[in-house]
Amino acid sequence: MIRLTKREKLLALSLAGFAAVLSVYVFAVRPAAERLDTLGRLIPRKSDDLRKLNAKSREYAFLRESFEQFHSKVASQQEDFRLLPYIESLIRQSGIERNLASMEQQELPLESDYIETVVQLRLENLTLRKLIDFLSTVQSSEALARIKSLHIRTSSGNGDLLESAVEIHGARLIERRAARM
Repeated sequence: MIRLTKREKLLALSLAGFAAVLSVYVFAVRPAAERLDTLGRLIPRKSDDLRKLNAKSREYAFLRESFEQFHSKVASQQEDFRLLPYIESLIRQSGIERNLASMEQQELPLESDYIETVVQLRLENLTLRKLIDFLSTVQSSEALARIKSLHIRTSSGNGDLLESAVEIHGARLIERRAARM
C-alpha cells in the first residue's frame, strides 16, 4: 500500500470533498434550481389557463342551460304555431297593416330537430311611436319570436316618418310526435 504524507492526505480529502460538493451541486442543486425556474414560468401560465378553463366551463354551463330553456320553450309551443300568421296578427293588433310594404318568410334548418323561420318585414311611412309599439309587442310576446335585425331610416317623402326593415326569427321542432315519445 502507498503511504501518503499528511499534506497529500489533506489534498486528497479536499479533492474528495470538492468532488462531493460538486456532485451534490450538479446532481441535486442545479436540477432543483432549474425545476424551480421552470415551475416559476409554468405556474402563472397554468393558472391563467385554469382561469380560462373555468370561464369556458361557466360559459358552457350557461349555454347548456340556455339551450335547455330554448328547447323547453320550443317544445311548449302549440303544434300548429307558424310565425308568419302570428306576425300578421301582431301587425293587425298594432294597427300598422297599411304601413306594411312587404313581408317574406324563409325557413332554415337549424339542426336535425329544429327549423328556424325568418320573417322579413319592410314598413314604410311609420311613426317612431308605432314602430316602437310594434317591436315591443313582438319582444314581449309569449311566442318564441325575436327581432334579429332592425334597419331604420327617415322616409324620403316625409322626414317625420320612418322606413324600416325588420327581421324576426322563430324556431320550431320538426318532429313533434317523435320528440314526445
